[in-house]
Parts: sequence; structure tokens; C-alpha cells
Amino acid sequence: MNKVGLIGNGYWGKIIHEKLSKLCDVKFVCTSKDDYIWELENVDWVFVATPDDTHYKIVEDCLTFGRNVFCEKPLTPTYKESKKLYKIAKQNNVKLYVDDVFNYRDEYLQLVQRYTENPTYIKSVWKKYGRTDYRDYVPASFYNLMYHDLYLLHPFLRRKKMKSLNVFDKDNCLHFEAKFGRVRVEFLYDRKSKNETNHSILDVDFTKHTNDALDEMIKKVLNGDVDYKLNKEQSLFVSKTIDEFKRKIYKNVSVVGGGIFGCTTAWKLAEEGYDVTLYEKNDDIISQASNINQYRLHKGYHYPRSIDTAQSSIDGENTFLQEYGEAIVNGDVEHYYCIAKDDSLVTSSEYKKFLDKINLPYEEKKLDFIHENVVSLVVSVDELLFNPDKLRDICWDKLKKHNVDVVLSNDYDVWPFDNDYIVNSTYANLNKLLPTDKQKDYQFELCEKPVLKLPEQYKNKSVVIMDGPFMCIDPLGDSGLHVMGNVVHAIHSTNVGKFPEYDKKFDKLLNKGVVKNPSITNIDKFINSAKRFFMDIEKSEHIGSMFTFRTVLPNRDKDDARPTLVEKQTDNILNVFSGKIGTCVNAATEVLNEIR
Repeated sequence: MNKVGLIGNGYWGKIIHEKLSKLCDVKFVCTSKDDYIWELENVDWVFVATPDDTHYKIVEDCLTFGRNVFCEKPLTPTYKESKKLYKIAKQNNVKLYVDDVFNYRDEYLQLVQRYTENPTYIKSVWKKYGRTDYRDYVPASFYNLMYHDLYLLHPFLRRKKMKSLNVFDKDNCLHFEAKFGRVRVEFLYDRKSKNETNHSILDVDFTKHTNDALDEMIKKVLNGDVDYKLNKEQSLFVSKTIDEFKRKIYKNVSVVGGGIFGCTTAWKLAEEGYDVTLYEKNDDIISQASNINQYRLHKGYHYPRSIDTAQSSIDGENTFLQEYGEAIVNGDVEHYYCIAKDDSLVTSSEYKKFLDKINLPYEEKKLDFIHENVVSLVVSVDELLFNPDKLRDICWDKLKKHNVDVVLSNDYDVWPFDNDYIVNSTYANLNKLLPTDKQKDYQFELCEKPVLKLPEQYKNKSVVIMDGPFMCIDPLGDSGLHVMGNVVHAIHSTNVGKFPEYDKKFDKLLNKGVVKNPSITNIDKFINSAKRFFMDIEKSEHIGSMFTFRTVLPNRDKDDARPTLVEKQTDNILNVFSGKIGTCVNAATEVLNEIR
């Protein structure tokens, strides 16, 4: 008897559980949020009946563990992810089968018989849902209706390329008119009916079940009496076709803001086939906050008072390195975090407990360039720095590779709202494109970042004084210079509101790169504050300073949280509130999922 596990205990999961209980030995039932990994050694098959957006991770885990997988359709929301899972299944010599229950219906045999007639016109009609909102109904039709249709139509369309697609709404009926080779297909999704469901293809009525197709399918899957090659072909055909449909319907996306979050989102969307235009108000990308910071790829060490920020930094590092690894500074940079004895918001013991809790490695050290009497703990950690110039070059390469139309020096005060989607990643101007009632308050901080040539003992040293009103020093790429940060003295002005407010005398300094001999600077305050911790720091040479706005959530000092948020503001406007640079790839993926 087959030993199986079931992940998913919702409506459809309960139905599958009932069938499995009669056919095999069910070893476990859990949800997508449960820790299912340790259960896998006890089963041969895992049935996955969770929400679509959870499928990839769960199926990947099970296949990698060496278990056969039956997954509800769609396998994943995208063709690209589905292909990856089939590759993993092959690598691990296990079976992957996607629910095709409609193909086991008696009505399906009637439909296949029509294949011999070589139809050039196919009509599918659904009456379901009773929804009236067009924009809401389009994705609903994809995920709840069209997947079934495309599985059923696979014999007719399998080797035909989609040439055109027209989508329109008429009399509360959503029309998809597609051309596959010489075959014209109409999908009519009628949402006028609130109480009845009706479904037919080529006049074959699928409304009523004349056999227990689900029972038959599960039996054959468990007995190995199925055509895995055909099932794979069907699954990939459906995923690929849905991807094409989505790209044609939601095809125009404008991304506003050419920082690392905007650039990454733009080329990620273009990679999936969307027509993307990136707008940047300056004369180059990666020119404001993405270019003026500490250039540290945070791994979580910086945020003992915000576990969420620390965890998102950890999660983001791998995806950042996959896409932007070439921007990482080469060389033996030493990274240290120090806990101040006085005025720290976290004690040494609390900090070590935090590191242990989230499994961040560290080694306690003593430093000969730090005054020992003012710190209670020094730890050496494994963190990375990136070169902003290399990061910019990589972004340009990816934007060009994926044919993103980049518009520089663009004033987006006047905006043509005719795009399918607009993604605002402007950091300090997230309210710019929103109606007044949708605007939110943010905390805007006009910050100075001094660039210094430090004494020789600081070469290739990155040091952060934790956790409170202190400072840090970080190498500036591989220039031999350092950037100094200071929690207090870096901020020249602060306001909470809809937009940044500041003295216009800073206009000549803001986002101009390294400004030599700036007319306004807190460099003396930086040095005096740093002398408390750093030996000989007063011997540093001030090369110049960089000025930009930092945008944070109001009252963030309570826990020091720096979240990355993707928020849908209107039907077609998404805001990306950017936190740590290392989370940019994950944020872009979240935007992609929203638009899909």
C-alpha cells in the first residue's frame, strides 16, 4: 500500500484526503505553514493542495527530498518556475504529476473525438461567479477557469503558436478571443449568473459529472498507470499560454525611480515579457540614495531591535548575490560590530542572544584601534560591501539585455495615467503619483555622508558602533577611502509628512555625488563624536561629503525597523517602500507576483 502525505487541508485538500484515505496509508496531513520536512521520510508520495503561490517552495522541498509529488494545478503561477520543478524532479529521479482531473471525465473522451474533425473554431463558455468588476474578473478567470479549459483543449492546440489575443468586456461577459495557428478560440466567461454554474466546450457539456474522475485519476497516479510525459507537456503548455495571455493583457508597465529597487523591478518585469519603461528624473540611474549610503550588504547584524528587518536582510542576501554578485568588493575587508558600554539600547548579552537566535555567526575580538574602555563587546562577522559603480554597470547591462526603455531626466510631475501598471520606487516621493486620499506620512531625513581618508590602521576595516546614537565607518568600494555614518550628526533636517521639506540652500548639495568643501557640513561633529571610540580618527582627511534623503516609517526609532514594503495603492499603481538594498531582488519578485 502506498504511503502518502497531504499538504493542504482546505476545501479541495479535504476532498483529496477523503479519497486518499480509502486508497492508501495517509501518514500525515498538514498545511503549507506547518513544518512538513521531517514527515517526508515516512512517505512515497506527497499530495499538494495548497494555494497556488505556495506550490513552488513546497514542491521543490519534496522533490529535492526524493519524494514523488502530485500537485494541484496550476503547478506554479509561471512557466519559468514550472520548468524548474520538472528539472528538479529529473535530477532527483522522482515523479511529478499535475492534477488533470478533467481529462478523466467521460466528457473529455467526447471532446477528444472532435479532434479528428480538425476544428478551426472552438468556443468555451462558463457561467460562474457573478462578479461585476472587470479588472478583478480577469485574473479570477485565469486561475479558476482558464486552466481547466486549456488542459481540455491541449489536443487541439498543443503544437500551435498563439498569434493574437483580444480581450473585451460586453454585457457582463468577459471575452478572450485568441488565434492559435489557424484555430480561433473564444473563451466566454459570463458573470451574470450568481447561482448557477455552466460549462461547455465545442458544445460538450461539462456541467455534470457522469463518473468519479477524481477517484480514477488518483488510483492511476498511485499505480503508475499514467502518461507522465503527456502530463508534463500539458502542464507546461498551460503555464506558457497563461503567461502569454497575462503579458498581452497587462503588457505596459512603467517603473518610476531608477534606484536599485526601480532598476531591479524594471528588468525583472521585462525578463518575464512585459513591456517596461523606466523613468528616472536624474541623468543616470543609481544616482541618489542607492548611490549614497554605507555600501554594506546587510546580513542582519545591524538590527537587534528589529528581528523582521534582520531576517529580511538574511533572506535577501542570496538573491542579491545571484544577480549582483559581481558588484561585491574584492579583498580582505574585516567587518566588526561593537557594543558601546554607555547609552547603548542593547547590552552585550542581549546582542549575543539575538545573534544566536537568528543563527548569525560571530567571533569575539579585541581591536587595537578602538578604545577598550568604551566598548563592552567586539565581534568579527562575515559581511559584504558592494561597489556602487559596478552595481550601476550591472544594472545598465540587465536593463539593456531585457530591452527596458530607460527615460532619463524625466519630470514625472505630470504623468500620463494610461499604463496597465505603474510602479513607484522613488523612495522619497512615494506620494507623488497618488491622489490625496491615498497619500501616507513618512519620515524624511536629509543626511550627510562624509568621505574620509582614514589613518592606515583603518585600511579595509568596516566598523559599526552599536546600538544607539553612534557611528560607523565603511570602505568606499575599492577606492581606499571610507564613508562615515552617524546616527545623530548625519541628519541635517527631519520632517514627517507627505513630502520632504528642507532648506533650499541644500539644493546645490543634494544627490551630487561627493561634494568637495561643501558649504554646509557637520564634519567636525562627526569627528568629535568618533574620537570617543576610534583612535587617531582626528588625523583623517575630509575628502568631501555626499547628501541625500533617507525615507523611513514614522517613529521608527522605537525598534529601528527598516522594512521593505510592496503596496498596491490603486488598481494600477504599486508603491515600493525600499528598506535595505539587499532586499531589492525579493521586492521585485513581489511586484511581479502582484502584477501577475
